Amino acid sequence: MSAPDAMRCFETLVTRMEGAVAIDAWLLGLGDEGALLAERLTAQLPGQRHHAKLDLNALAQGALQTTPELALSAIFSEKAPVVLVDAVLWRGETVVQAVSLLRENGVHAPIELAVLADRGGYLVPIAPTYCGGEIVAAEDTVLQLAEDGKALRFCA
Repeated sequence: MSAPDAMRCFETLVTRMEGAVAIDAWLLGLGDEGALLAERLTAQLPGQRHHAKLDLNALAQGALQTTPELALSAIFSEKAPVVLVDAVLWRGETVVQAVSLLRENGVHAPIELAVLADRGGYLVPIAPTYCGGEIVAAEDTVLQLAEDGKALRFCA
């Protein structure tokens, strides 16, 4: 496996998003790793951005929930742009499902995708709007993002 340095990917992602993401955008983290990144990105990017975690367990059961729970109603009322945030983009199925559920639940704002690393191998036509780096890994390798104090790292 050739995994990039997660902190370098994060710095690259911040640089690519600065000045490009709307100041009032919602950064919705997919799962725990995406929520961690969304929170860190919100702190690094200038402006009044908000962040929340999009609950993937609820998403898998066909329900749309965020943490904190009020975040979704704010997205509906503000019609602010949405950036889905994930650690690693691989097949794209989770992102497509998230976008579909957001649309079904009344989110009509533009939706973009930010990923720390792009693994390729998409099963659906999708590409990240913002990407920190690329990963080459064997098909059976499961990658996770770990927080090591203030540092981020990839582990298999």
